[in-house]
Amino acid sequence: MIYKVPTNFQEITLKINVYTHKPTTIRIKVIDAAQQNTTFTDRTRLIDGESSFYVRMPVSSDVVLVYVYNEDNGNLLGGQDSSFIVDSITTELLEKKLEVIDMSNTYVKSFITFATGFCYNAGSLPTGNYQSADKTFVIKYLPIIEDDGKEQTTPARIDIDSGVIEISKKQFLEYTVPSRMAILLHEFSHVYINDNVDDEVEADLNALLIYLGLGYPRIEAFEVFASAFQNSPSELNRMRYDKIKSFIDNFDDSKVYLFE
Repeated sequence: MIYKVPTNFQEITLKINVYTHKPTTIRIKVIDAAQQNTTFTDRTRLIDGESSFYVRMPVSSDVVLVYVYNEDNGNLLGGQDSSFIVDSITTELLEKKLEVIDMSNTYVKSFITFATGFCYNAGSLPTGNYQSADKTFVIKYLPIIEDDGKEQTTPARIDIDSGVIEISKKQFLEYTVPSRMAILLHEFSHVYINDNVDDEVEADLNALLIYLGLGYPRIEAFEVFASAFQNSPSELNRMRYDKIKSFIDNFDDSKVYLFE
């Protein structure tokens, strides 16, 4: 089923109430109604009875399309799937915690503005170089990231000396808008926030502090980092996975500890 919901470019939370008659894996996707390759969430959940999906949207479009369907049956037309019911789709205020973000840091403010626009539009932008309005930050939007002619698995990386960020368009097209933001904030943190520019865990947590403070959805950050770790399994990445999960859980409990 597909529902058209006006969001008017506002910062909102979509609440999608779903009821199933028995345990059913429900998938929801929220996409921009007008712009290609612009997905705000894409997730599944096993539901038995009544449950609500909350889609946090610090960035939205004028109108979104909300897909709700039984994963086993596929996205059927309204009235063709009796395995679940969409009770309602409503909009609520977006909860943010801006107080945890150091907005006095001009780099942080500038990058948030730059990255927000880039992540929203990345699905329709051509490859090329993009620069922030204040000319502080540069993104090289590449077809793929490669070294010595070999494609790399990383979706993005930053040059420690120049601060230039390279992004693989091939991979970014597959990501939701929030996932793109989590990745960019991680690269930014290496150079502009970290005490140790090479510390991956420090960059993860610094990025998450900004990401979660802005009100972005937890599941998107968790999934994009988990996906990256699966592509490069190691003891470090297993430790990063545990740290990220703990940080997100503590953040929602209002216990923000960076390096416990």
